[in-house]
Amino acid sequence: MPTMVARLLDLADQMARQGVRSSALRRRAVSTAYYAVFHALAKSCASILLPSVDRDSDTYHRVYRALDHGPLRVAFATTGPLKDREPLQKIGELVVQLQSERHRADYMPPSKGLFSRSKAETLVEKARQAVIEIEGLGDDDRVALATWLLFKSRSQ
Repeated sequence: MPTMVARLLDLADQMARQGVRSSALRRRAVSTAYYAVFHALAKSCASILLPSVDRDSDTYHRVYRALDHGPLRVAFATTGPLKDREPLQKIGELVVQLQSERHRADYMPPSKGLFSRSKAETLVEKARQAVIEIEGLGDDDRVALATWLLFKSRSQ
């Protein structure tokens, strides 16, 4: 059975392909593709930190929901393992680009030329690649990803 992330990516792909004459569909495709990646990150973080906790529990939900869009961008831009480890750096570059495009898709005024069909399809493919990268991480990288995305760094 396909996961929610897979379904979101399939839906984004379908909207991008059907959006020949609909800028609204292309915008939704870009936004949906970003959210597929966001949910893949949230799932990765929660499942590596709470491997034996029931996914329907309040504890799991709390960790899953701890991922936040603003700090996500900052975490990928700062020094540390998210910048130093190649697999995490690659994910970060994709996430930051997809998040920027999602902001444009969701918040810019109506405009027919905001996203071409080709651009929307390319962004959906980048989201699909980000999910593949996230799902292919080893446990050490997943732990680093979760701790750097979910926990605030404090100065000494």
